[in-house]
Amino acid sequence: MDLHKIARVTRLNKLSKGRMLLIAAAVTWSTLSCSIDNCTAAAVANAMARGESAFTSTLDKMRLGGIPYRNSAGQVVISGSMSDRDYLLTGCGTQAQIAYDIARASEPAITMDMLEIADELGTSMEGLEYSVKTASSIKSKIERKTDTAIRQGKLPKSDVEYVQETGDLIRYTQIVPHDRMAAMTSKTIALLKAKGYVLEKVDNKYLNPNGRYKAIHLDIVNAQGVHFEMQIHSQQTLAANRATHAMYEEWRRPETPAERKEQLYRDIRSIYAAVPQPKGIMAVKNYSRI
Repeated sequence: MDLHKIARVTRLNKLSKGRMLLIAAAVTWSTLSCSIDNCTAAAVANAMARGESAFTSTLDKMRLGGIPYRNSAGQVVISGSMSDRDYLLTGCGTQAQIAYDIARASEPAITMDMLEIADELGTSMEGLEYSVKTASSIKSKIERKTDTAIRQGKLPKSDVEYVQETGDLIRYTQIVPHDRMAAMTSKTIALLKAKGYVLEKVDNKYLNPNGRYKAIHLDIVNAQGVHFEMQIHSQQTLAANRATHAMYEEWRRPETPAERKEQLYRDIRSIYAAVPQPKGIMAVKNYSRI
């Protein structure tokens, strides 16, 4: 990608309608109803059944470049670019890698829609370079879930099952005015539905009085069945998130002693508690389609 062109990208990259349609058409391979590089729906199905590792490299090549975006700090970032450096699920099976690659290849088209929504609302996206979860992060999650299952005397799931049930392989952080968080959540949901997305879940963390963390999470699925997450934050809650990140990472490690976990939980909760409650936030009700 021409870095000089990227440098001229504005807040939303101002893609022409024709270019948007072209990119959207290119990524419709994720429906597994088209053929790209001779990787047809039947071929992918057979690969997943037989575990042919050759198809993982073919799928990875299908990921288009991410979408350039100028963030709130004035920096131009490329959506999902962190996963371009970290995309191999080392030690996992072929089916897990394929499930991850499908999500990675689907990201650019979804990102364009999310940027259109942010532009219409006058909001912004934060950390768009992390819009695709990295392979190492997924591996850590698989290890934590496996460890938890073993500690509970349960049989751990397969790596592909853990990947498929990870709802934030693609994820976004939308930054909204603090006292308009409730209103912006409602408007975001309406725009998602207007674009054909299905709202799977609304998780308003403010409704949990004992929760350590505050934000609103939306679980969403597109027409091809690809799941993703949008977190709705304000600059205030984002600052709290950054201030507590290291504590959270320590808290969620299986080896962290229980007493230390309790202290970390209290410390994280106290930092979020210092952030004023957004106006009308308690009116945003939790929802689950299932």
